[in-house]
Amino acid sequence: MIQQSLNQQPLCLGEKQWPVRIITGTDLWVNAKMEALVEAGLISSHVKTGSKIWELTPYGQSFFSEHHDFCYGTMRVRSIKAVSTGNAGITDVTFTYYIHALPAWAKNHSVRVANTDLDNLVMGIDSVRYHARFNTDSQGNIRLISEPEQLDLFY
Repeated sequence: MIQQSLNQQPLCLGEKQWPVRIITGTDLWVNAKMEALVEAGLISSHVKTGSKIWELTPYGQSFFSEHHDFCYGTMRVRSIKAVSTGNAGITDVTFTYYIHALPAWAKNHSVRVANTDLDNLVMGIDSVRYHARFNTDSQGNIRLISEPEQLDLFY
């Protein structure tokens, strides 16, 4: 049940519209994020009449086309670390994870620096714990009652 929940949450950067255009010399944060994707080979840039424009490369298009975003995998349960049931009948399951099919571009240092969520997830593989809660209904069916949540802060 935990894995089914994780499978519904692909890990993505949130870059959904291409091309991206800014006035040259503005939006330094956007520029930094885009240049990280250039370094990883996902996009290319050029300047045209006072604007900087980033467009998908063929390599980037291959990753972008599936989810209309740059997705870098899904979390997978690596190991169950603890299972405990409290007085209210709620069972708490603690687990570690890995990221299935993590592409090479997601390991790129510049991409990781520009995308802290990605960096934290990659750094937390096999060490950061998550937990999910379950209960049993009146018919004896086990139900997931909370989405998997991070327990440890790893910064």
